[in-house]
Amino acid sequence: MSIKRNYGYNLFNSFLNIAFPIFTFPYAARILSPDGIGQTQFIFSYAQYFALLAAFGIPIYGVKVISEARDNQAKLNKATTELLLISTVNMIIVLAIYISSITIIGQFRENQADYLLAGLLIVMSVFNVDWFFSGREQFKIIAIRSGLIKTVAFLLLFITVRNSDDITAYLFFLVFLYIGNYGLNFFFLFRYVKLDFREIIPKKHLRPLVLILSMTIATTIYTTLDSVLLGFLSNTTEVGYYTAAVKLSKVSIPILTSLGIVALPKITGMIQSNNQLAQQSLYEKSFSFISFLAIPMCLGIYLLRKETILLFSGEEFIPAAPDVAALAFLPLFIGFGHFAAFQVLLPLNQNKSLFISTAVGMCLFFGLCFLLVPKSGSTGAAISNTVTELIVTVCYFMFFPKYILLSLPWKKLITAGLAVLPFIPIVLFLQSQLKHSLTIIILAISMCSLVYVLIQYYIFKEKLIIDSLTFLRNGKKK
Repeated sequence: MSIKRNYGYNLFNSFLNIAFPIFTFPYAARILSPDGIGQTQFIFSYAQYFALLAAFGIPIYGVKVISEARDNQAKLNKATTELLLISTVNMIIVLAIYISSITIIGQFRENQADYLLAGLLIVMSVFNVDWFFSGREQFKIIAIRSGLIKTVAFLLLFITVRNSDDITAYLFFLVFLYIGNYGLNFFFLFRYVKLDFREIIPKKHLRPLVLILSMTIATTIYTTLDSVLLGFLSNTTEVGYYTAAVKLSKVSIPILTSLGIVALPKITGMIQSNNQLAQQSLYEKSFSFISFLAIPMCLGIYLLRKETILLFSGEEFIPAAPDVAALAFLPLFIGFGHFAAFQVLLPLNQNKSLFISTAVGMCLFFGLCFLLVPKSGSTGAAISNTVTELIVTVCYFMFFPKYILLSLPWKKLITAGLAVLPFIPIVLFLQSQLKHSLTIIILAISMCSLVYVLIQYYIFKEKLIIDSLTFLRNGKKK
């Protein structure tokens, strides 16, 4: 299947991932308040970290393995069997550690039933086989499944979460989003593969998996356990503010990372066939795509932080506005970090480089949190998160082969930066003349988008816009 069609399906899935929290989180935030949101997110994040450990790096490593074996059914069966066996054994070990922790640690005993509910994430991690469908480039299945589960979860939220005491119901809603997907994953899996335990060699996967797991452990410290660490160093209300700010600042990131998910199997194949020119072309397109979209997204989030937090979460979450400002440039750092990790370093088997970069990030995040959170609460956590993502991304790029680093279109960052400068007077003018948040947001996005596209097209002759217009014209002719 072509990369354009795959990207179309993955883009559809990304839009679902963007639209879903826009429609669900504002409702939940207004019902549960910052403390309720913070309490739920603390429990969910704690279990989610163990679920990531249980996955053992397979969601990343598995895409590469399956993409290499997909043209040989026997190899595909064996590779899938080996990875599922490793995942199952590891899940049992991690689940035992999780249950022990919520039994022994006194802070967890009060809501032990909720922690057990969240523990379903760990049990069901074995069934998370997106890596299989991504490796086979079957993004249509992932998109359809995601749409179905989100529809059911949407109804579930509005039926079950009705007042501020429905914390367990909201937690089940969060858990269902994952376990529902995992269950459907497994249902589709056995249409394409059969388990084959004959002459399997699971241990051959252990070394690369351990490196990727080490990277995952380090990464999730500042992407998943950030809420847990904030809860320990501060309180659940601060976790609630931080959660609202993170969800708002990260809402656009699926669009930036969706191309990388599609490109990984393609780049793996290009490396195997030693097609360096095709690799370079894809790298340039990805870098240009992220530069073009991420910079206006970041400045927009920063300038409209008060309006968006009011609309997205309600007046109770206004103290989260400084957190949004601190997190505003996450789309740029995470977008380029995802590009560096999944399109360049991972296909080149630079697992050690990935681990070193994320280990630096983990140490930095811990240091910054212990320094900033006791005094600044959620804002301290937000600053720690942003600085960490920036440093990790810089470290990734430092491990690039020189020929790739020099060939990237760095001037795209400059042209995008210049093209967004008119955003500042436009937004400041609207904020001085209007009071209604929704009106300001709609007008600001419309006007800034138009100005940005016109500057990129007429002044900087942006190839992405030219190619898109050419594609649309050709489509109309047909």
